Amino acid sequence: MENQDKINEPITVAGALLDRFLELGFYRMMQTVFTTDDCINTQKGEVYDVFWLRILLQPIKNITQHKVYKRNKDFEVTITKAKFNKEIDELYERYRLSMNFEAHESIHYFLFGSEKKVVFQTKLIQIRHHGKLIAGGYFDEGKESIAGILNFYDPDYSKYSLGKFLMLVKIQYAQQRGMVYYYPGYIALDTPKFDYKVFPSEEVVEVLVKPEENTWFPYTKIGKQGLERYGFWHNCKITLGFE
Repeated sequence: MENQDKINEPITVAGALLDRFLELGFYRMMQTVFTTDDCINTQKGEVYDVFWLRILLQPIKNITQHKVYKRNKDFEVTITKAKFNKEIDELYERYRLSMNFEAHESIHYFLFGSEKKVVFQTKLIQIRHHGKLIAGGYFDEGKESIAGILNFYDPDYSKYSLGKFLMLVKIQYAQQRGMVYYYPGYIALDTPKFDYKVFPSEEVVEVLVKPEENTWFPYTKIGKQGLERYGFWHNCKITLGFE
């Protein structure tokens, strides 16, 4: 009975363990820590090659002087342990319905799926304008790294670039704690959808080109065009004459 209880105990993925998963190109979705080198656009029936990114935190200076940060400096920002409530759910639903891509039906499902067997050290950023919740973001915290999980915002505030502002807030949070890396997810070939993750500048971004060798390259040395030589699906399209 005691052994069975231990089997049923939640597994904690945090600290140095999360750092190691991220370094190897693994990522979290719901209760799964996984890696992949492609993603599927079900609306268009297309497959894209993807490459994992990470942002070097220490070279980034004067983050509060970035134009996106300055534009939003009067908004109220709080960072707490992850939570869920009606206000957050309603904002996410507005965001989800305004997007031209598929999104998970709820934040809780996106983070946990149907059951909670893995525990992450997840934090929530809330951005408010005169008390009104206008944006939110979730991220997982390791020892030397953070991983961006989900950002969402009020479509009425789209001109404020709140998705990028949330990225800057995460960078600032991690810098203040002496962390080394921020993992924002992946970039994909043949679509500009994820290009915003190369931010706040290409000079501080690394890309995982050869996961089997755990080889991270400076993004400026290779660029998106340079990644094409490593893209299986991209090169299949060229070979078969689809482009």
